[in-house]
Amino acid sequence: MILYCDQAAAARPDEEALECFVGACRTLYANQESSHYGASEVRRALDDAGNEMVRLLTGSDAFTVCWCGSGTGAFRLLESSGFLKGRRVVTSRLEHPALTAMLKRSACEVTELGNTGEGRIVPSPGDWDFAAFHAVQSELGTVQDLPALTGVLPDRCIRFTDAVQMAGKMDLAPVAAVSDLIALSGVKFGAPGGGALLVRKRCPWSAAFLKAVSAARHPGYTVPRVHAPEALSMLRALENRCARLEETLERMRELNTFLRRELAGTDLRFTVPEESSSPFILHMFLPGKQGAVVVRMLSERGIWAGSGSACASESPTGSSALRAIGYTGKKSFSGLRFSFGPDFCREQAEFLVKNLLEVLKNY
Repeated sequence: MILYCDQAAAARPDEEALECFVGACRTLYANQESSHYGASEVRRALDDAGNEMVRLLTGSDAFTVCWCGSGTGAFRLLESSGFLKGRRVVTSRLEHPALTAMLKRSACEVTELGNTGEGRIVPSPGDWDFAAFHAVQSELGTVQDLPALTGVLPDRCIRFTDAVQMAGKMDLAPVAAVSDLIALSGVKFGAPGGGALLVRKRCPWSAAFLKAVSAARHPGYTVPRVHAPEALSMLRALENRCARLEETLERMRELNTFLRRELAGTDLRFTVPEESSSPFILHMFLPGKQGAVVVRMLSERGIWAGSGSACASESPTGSSALRAIGYTGKKSFSGLRFSFGPDFCREQAEFLVKNLLEVLKNY
């Protein structure tokens, strides 16, 4: 038995999304940049899929879609467009490392706001041009109050949201209402690949931004051509997630509560309170233990988890998220993250509790 509890890194692919991907590979294989009929069919399919995805996520038609290959690809669109050049950016110390690196390469000034010990970013007014925040912290699972974060910003400030850990799992509409740009990743909600950057229409800057993205694709060649089957499989996976969003969310809350209750009384500490965390992520601090060692011990028992963000799993400096909330030195290596998909059930939760308690006892 394999219990996959690292779905914040990459979700188990949805079977219907895989079938959609294979089917699209057979029919939508033309290069959409060509001028023949096959290319126009691909362009039409991408446009239709983008419009439907926006409707599913935001309940409106206020955004247009720039397709890309991943969440990091969405960040790359911003960088390649040159849109951040000369802009003063406000962000936090808790952003995904790929987003932080891109901002520091691209903007003329980057300010990182402080945060609480549970990973909640503290709002602060300032004269910034661009704001970049996550909706759900990818390692800790903290859900940010984006209306509060963005409500103190100047009206002219462009608001970018990393919704990679929220899309397809929680209601994105309230976040979309206070966002101008939204990054998505298909592999986080069951697609075999693909990513997207949602761009708010009818903003003073949106036409120029879309033109810059187009120029980055061609003739700049700094952004690759979109793979249409990935985009269409993203839509199919998202349709399946959204169709049972409320039911899944309620069940995940119940299972998260069960795990916290059953693991209480041990020396582990839950990093983020239940009411502040996504029910799809359960992060804990293991005093005196290394998260990576526990991950390997669990893996021997058929449980796949993570000690932090997958892209920094072998970092020699420990977890940047734990350091940001005050766990410095050796403590920054003591995190453990379980992240779940919609197929997680009570039997699996009981299996997880039993084996984690045994691993901690035998550490």
